[in-house]
Amino acid sequence: MPIGYDKDMIKKNLKTNKNQASITRNDLGEMSQTIITAVDAVLNKRLKEVRNDVAILQVDARLIKKGLTDMEDRLRKDINNVQILIDGYVKAQEEFKQEFVIIKEEVRQIKTILKEKLGVEIRAI
Repeated sequence: MPIGYDKDMIKKNLKTNKNQASITRNDLGEMSQTIITAVDAVLNKRLKEVRNDVAILQVDARLIKKGLTDMEDRLRKDINNVQILIDGYVKAQEEFKQEFVIIKEEVRQIKTILKEKLGVEIRAI
């Protein structure tokens, strides 16, 4: 029998109903009260379960949010490190390019002097 039912009262009502042809207003009130009490007990139990489930979900949501925040922080640091590496690489390439331009001009000047002074022309294949 579900929680909240008064077994003795139900038995009494059943005996009374067998002995009487009709149910009195008082009997209906007692039966209704018993049903309401039983339904209220079941609903209160379910409400506690739902509140517990909600509390667990809130904790889970906070843990997930913290995990995502931690992951975002690590990703942000990794991106920053990659950006620093790329900036260093670009700077080194720029310096290499400038050095290459300087050496290219120096080689051109050396070739010009060799041709003018020694009559030797140097060419690539």
